[in-house]
Amino acid sequence: MRTPFTMDSAGFLALLDALERRFNEVTAASSLSFAGIDGDLYPVVQPTRADLGESANTADGADCTDSAGAEDSAQPEPAAPCPGARCDSALRSPASTPLSCDFHGRTGAFHDEVFDPQLVELASSAFGSTCWASLMCVASLGLDAALVECARQFLTHTSIIVRQKGLAVWLYDLINDATMAMLLGQTSPRMPVTIRPMSQVQISRWLHGSGVKRFGSQQQRAADRAEYGNQAHRLAAYCMLRWGAPTASSAQIATMLLTNPGIGMCMLREDPNVRAQGACTDTRYRRVVEYLRSLHAQADLDYARALKIGDVPWLSPDGHAAVTIAADRRYLYDANRLVHAYRALWDRATADPAQLLMAVEETRTLPGEPLWENPVYLRDLADSLMGSVLSDDLTMGFQQRDRERFDRGVRTLEHMGDQVRAMNVLMLPIMAIDECEPDWNAVAARGYKARTTQWRAFCDRCDDLATVVLAQLQGQGEGFHVRAAASLLKQSLPEYCELALPLFEQEIERLAAREQDAADASAGVCGQEREGGAVHVDMAA
Repeated sequence: MRTPFTMDSAGFLALLDALERRFNEVTAASSLSFAGIDGDLYPVVQPTRADLGESANTADGADCTDSAGAEDSAQPEPAAPCPGARCDSALRSPASTPLSCDFHGRTGAFHDEVFDPQLVELASSAFGSTCWASLMCVASLGLDAALVECARQFLTHTSIIVRQKGLAVWLYDLINDATMAMLLGQTSPRMPVTIRPMSQVQISRWLHGSGVKRFGSQQQRAADRAEYGNQAHRLAAYCMLRWGAPTASSAQIATMLLTNPGIGMCMLREDPNVRAQGACTDTRYRRVVEYLRSLHAQADLDYARALKIGDVPWLSPDGHAAVTIAADRRYLYDANRLVHAYRALWDRATADPAQLLMAVEETRTLPGEPLWENPVYLRDLADSLMGSVLSDDLTMGFQQRDRERFDRGVRTLEHMGDQVRAMNVLMLPIMAIDECEPDWNAVAARGYKARTTQWRAFCDRCDDLATVVLAQLQGQGEGFHVRAAASLLKQSLPEYCELALPLFEQEIERLAAREQDAADASAGVCGQEREGGAVHVDMAA
């Protein structure tokens, strides 16, 4: 069955226009001339590596060997003034800052000192926490005229495509470009230089050099192409949640883009403008979507039977908010059954979930296994409980019968279940981000390879938590899970907390009203007892 949706291209364009105006204002105020930068006016500042010790410096040297030339991270770089920066006695060296990633208000180690706050907010609101948002912020520093021009051309191209053909066409074209880069094994000229943290020297080599080596080593280029695809799908999921309608379709497509990118890309073809551009008309992927829906329906019926016989975890109403207790119980039930199902199937031969879905798509061959023995459902459930990246240890450990990796995945899921049991599903993203977010100041003092690894791992974790929110918080009001997931893809934890706070306020009001009713009832009983006692005394007299 077709999944109809629309996208608010006008709303996106309004935000894009505001971003473009602010970008032009900031870059106009930036000096693009660095003549005499090594003189007395702008002294060179060595990168800060305090508290890391000699071993950290050794590790940084190892990081630099894979970073398009060790000299890029070893040599000092000039510090460039930027608009909106605080006036410090010593200017910070860009070499001590991972220029292409530390731009976000929460995760950016030097956001207040480097980037214009209004530009950061507009860029992250338009493009989420992706390399395109960081492109706007890094280019705004005015370190290289070519970088400024790249950012400006990207804004102009995006505006033209969205105005003429719609937001869905632009997103589909971006994903298609990233996909072709992966298939051909060639770096796309449209991939932003901010795909990973780089020094100013590396950025200059990327923009002004020639040959494929200007994009880094062979290993870096392969990793960057994969990351380009990840970020294209992340951006599409974010835009779908932010500007897509209706809510159910937006959530479903965004979930697929995060967990099953190939199917998610196919679902974007349902937009008439995408089809008009000559996109593939093959609709067999709908069989996969429908099959997954049928599995979800079976799972709901199974849970309903478990509720009826009381075979679900019990949670005290006094310890769990009424607005989430149902979701909390379902999460714990599914997590427990998932691990039990995998262990029961450990010594049995099972099919690859991807091959089963391929058979569904191509020949309508539906797996005949019961729900809790169906590898497709178990993989889909693991994604909904943990996210596609975080669940890899569990699912791939089982598929490869790697006991150590599987047990590691079980421990991760049990830890998340403990957090749900102690608090609730609504608080899970807050606790998980607080646990996994590294010390960005310490990360910024390390080599660029370490920065890249830390940053991409954190982005993957936020994607995973957005997936969990989309799957587990559908009953928290119209569109709540969509807005909450978008805030996580934007990596804005304060925004997520602002969305969750009203739910807790409602719970506090409910508890206060219940306590007041209990107090009133108690006062009424006491009054009747006192009245009854007085009558008894009068009668005795």
